[in-house]
Amino acid sequence: MESDPTDRNQRELPKTDFQSKKEIKIQAEDVLEEWIGFSLCGFFIGLFFSVIPSTWDLVVDFLLGFEYLGGIQKSINITQTEINIQDIPDIPSHCNNTLGYSCDFLSNHTSGYLENCELLSNNTSGYIEYKCLETHKIYGILTLIITLLPGIHWYSVRKTNHKLTKFLSSLFFPVFMIVFKIGHLFQQGSLTAEQNLLVDSCVAINEDMMQLVLQIYVLIRTYETKEITTLQVLVISWSLVMASKAAAEEFLVSSLKRLKKKEGSTKLFHELELKTKLSKLVKHLPFYILLTVFRVLSMGLIITVFNYYSVIIYACLFLAIIIIGYINTWQDKEFLTRGLRSSVTTVDDRFNAEKIFQTYWFFVNMAFVLYIALDANYLNPYPLSTVRLLNSVIRVIAGTGSLSFTLFIQSRQNNEVDEFEDKIRLHQETNDKNETNNLLHYIVEDFSKGKGHGIVSYCLYHCRTHYKTWQIFLLGLYRLVMTIYEYSSMCWLGYQHLQSKDPIWGIVTIIIPFLPGIEWHSYYKELAGSRHRLAWFLSSLFFPFTVIASRAMAVVAPGKSLRYINQRLNGPRMQWGRVPELSLQLFIIFNNGEIFNDFPFLLIYSCIHLGILFCGASWMDSQQTVFRKYEQTTPEHTTPWRDVAKMLPFCFVTIVFRIFSFSLTLSLFRYLAIPLYFLLILISILLQRWQNPASNSFIMEGTKSIFTMANKEYKDEVTFQVYWFVCNMILTLTLTFFVKMGAGFGEAINLGDLGIWNLGLYNYLEFDNRFIVQDIAAFDAIVVTICSTGLVSLGTFFIWKKLKVAENDNEEIEIDKEANKSEEGAEEFSDTQPCHIEAEPSIPLSVNEEIEIEKEASKSEEGAEEFGNMRGMEKWCYICVSNGLVLDIAYGARENKITLYERHGGDNQLWKFQDGFLVSKGGLVADISGVNANEAVIGQDQHQSMNQKWTKEGDCIQNQRTGMVMQVKDGKMESGTEIIMSTKNSPFFNQMFFIVPEN
Repeated sequence: MESDPTDRNQRELPKTDFQSKKEIKIQAEDVLEEWIGFSLCGFFIGLFFSVIPSTWDLVVDFLLGFEYLGGIQKSINITQTEINIQDIPDIPSHCNNTLGYSCDFLSNHTSGYLENCELLSNNTSGYIEYKCLETHKIYGILTLIITLLPGIHWYSVRKTNHKLTKFLSSLFFPVFMIVFKIGHLFQQGSLTAEQNLLVDSCVAINEDMMQLVLQIYVLIRTYETKEITTLQVLVISWSLVMASKAAAEEFLVSSLKRLKKKEGSTKLFHELELKTKLSKLVKHLPFYILLTVFRVLSMGLIITVFNYYSVIIYACLFLAIIIIGYINTWQDKEFLTRGLRSSVTTVDDRFNAEKIFQTYWFFVNMAFVLYIALDANYLNPYPLSTVRLLNSVIRVIAGTGSLSFTLFIQSRQNNEVDEFEDKIRLHQETNDKNETNNLLHYIVEDFSKGKGHGIVSYCLYHCRTHYKTWQIFLLGLYRLVMTIYEYSSMCWLGYQHLQSKDPIWGIVTIIIPFLPGIEWHSYYKELAGSRHRLAWFLSSLFFPFTVIASRAMAVVAPGKSLRYINQRLNGPRMQWGRVPELSLQLFIIFNNGEIFNDFPFLLIYSCIHLGILFCGASWMDSQQTVFRKYEQTTPEHTTPWRDVAKMLPFCFVTIVFRIFSFSLTLSLFRYLAIPLYFLLILISILLQRWQNPASNSFIMEGTKSIFTMANKEYKDEVTFQVYWFVCNMILTLTLTFFVKMGAGFGEAINLGDLGIWNLGLYNYLEFDNRFIVQDIAAFDAIVVTICSTGLVSLGTFFIWKKLKVAENDNEEIEIDKEANKSEEGAEEFSDTQPCHIEAEPSIPLSVNEEIEIEKEASKSEEGAEEFGNMRGMEKWCYICVSNGLVLDIAYGARENKITLYERHGGDNQLWKFQDGFLVSKGGLVADISGVNANEAVIGQDQHQSMNQKWTKEGDCIQNQRTGMVMQVKDGKMESGTEIIMSTKNSPFFNQMFFIVPEN
């Protein structure tokens, strides 16, 4: 039978040996192409110079921390006279040795906490020998916590759109660092190498330097009573090497990067060969070793000698160098970090700039060391051996300080390549040119309007003639008085606690009012702009005085901008001021209520203070909840008191439930509460990210949810209300179970030698020593309060959600606006532009007359105002907001949203006004995606629709079809924030846009 030729052609022919070898060769070459960037030499260099040193650094730190926590076995010899029963102080029942004497008594001689003491011998010569376990739990916890500090710096310097990854890598920085360095062994690209240097820089300053200071302090404090261990020597020596090496690398990275910008041909540090890197490091390493020894020993000595007073000393020193550095060096956003880091290392590769920091810290440290050396009162309390050590430390400080300063002058002075003063001046001029008006400008304008006519006479005049103004004046005065009372009462309570048995709680009570400044400082981009960085930092640092000053200004000049800034101030005040204060005072009562036996008036005052704080915190929380709902569409809208009152019951029971359960858990769980709440808050943050993936503030919102309602909308808040209700109820009921079962419960259920997990929680956490457990009636009342308010708060939330209580919508806003139109004339000091009037200072015009004159004066300018500002857009220009960010069509693509972005000069950031259209240099025009409020502004092809026609109304950009204006979404002046449409308000910072020419 004849075969089919088609089948023969389709039949696969056998491969020859040559074809098989060729195919194998091709496959091998394909594999090798994927490994083109891999270098075996680079692998071993990274392994021995990066991975192994960093891993070893972490390992010895963790081992030392666990050594402090686990304790060190040691033998103690004590004479018979030293253990006279009459000389022994209070003996805790849990720490008795075989003779019945307390290990705490031994700790008076050893400066440690001794446990499980065992009698070894009773010598006839008069000595008794004990074998004890010496622990230092505080030192252990601090040693372990320091390993996490680089994550804070990493989070602040890492720029990425992957916010969750950035947060997790910062939170678990030690794990991330090791994984990243191992990955760098195989991915040896230039950008990865640069990031690896950034990781090393974060570790050097925030981990190695701080670890050195802590271990030097521990060594000096325990030198007389505790032997220096091998791990301590390893940690101190290795941290010194790693910190000095990383500081030298950071200087070389910065200086070579600057030279490359100037000359162009210079290689960056990570691009150099190993031999060149080592030669440069060896050249600079002696200076950095001497500098590190000088700075670390100075800081350790000052902290040891001055103890708690060193906190005040360094606070003043840091504040001084931050201000000096800001004024005399760069005035960029890193001025705060640069001032803090300058205490331990160099912060600028330019000689003239770094000389300021070097000179400051050299003379400051030398002055303190000389003062300690000359005043014998500081050294007399220490044993003779410790005094000898301190004298040796002083001599080392003097020598290394002098040598390091001399080396700095000699090695850096001839390497100056920048015109430092010219750079400072040019930078400042650029800032002033690009900066536009912001919220602070309008606050000053509000205040100056009253000042121009004499504040008191102007205010009293309008109070007599306008009932609305009189109400505003009295309300502002009431808020000022209550604010002063709040802060003064906290100071008084702190002072009373300082006089009691627990002075540490007095210090914490006084510090708490300053905590809101941390969050307040994060608002500077949004509210202040780059021109006011130093002023904003100082206002955040002295936050209580900022609040009082703002309240006082609101009394005499109650403009809308001041009202808005006071609303924003209330957020941090409530979250980081009132709530922590409530928790702290309850914690003190639950743990050490017996202190009030000696201070009965303090108990009465504390109860009254707690009641006022609970009511004030609830009202402020209710106000903030309503404010967040109204802020998106009407940022200047005063929160309606009726809506605030409606939210008050829910906020009150929620705060009582959350704070009581938190304080009770913290009081009874003690140190275990730290990892417990760390885990709970982490889960809350992840839930917030999962529920609102577009939010950039999910970390802050997830953290805030522990006490209050963190989301604007009810539907977004459901998850967190249920989550914290379940968590707090489980914790409260668990604690109640163990307290009611008593101390014998763990012994009755014997599960073997399982430590805390043998259900002996009552004994392990020493519930008997807690005041709230000793008073069982008070404990029952607290538990009932927690359970009842928890159920009421959850039920109230779902009822309020169903009824849409205080829910903001556009119809309500329009009704409010119409209702307020009749009161517009009585509105004192509006946020509009200054009135163009001429009047005698002694006879001020009424507000109505001022408004009428302003309207008449602006009529003739209306046409020019509408198109005159656009006339400046005949050439390509940028449209900026208050902090210098510009309007940007995302990727310059059609139908993409217009957002804020840093200025880079691309065609998608340049605009021109042409026949009513806002035309992008990329060819698209500004368009709106819909006619309703909150619709996005997008880039679109031009099609002659009224959607694409715009006018300039003052500083606002108004759409001709809808009459609404462009607005920065949620008022977040950050890169990536969308531009949306909203109803026009008074001139306000998130609706204000400014024209800046291209050149």
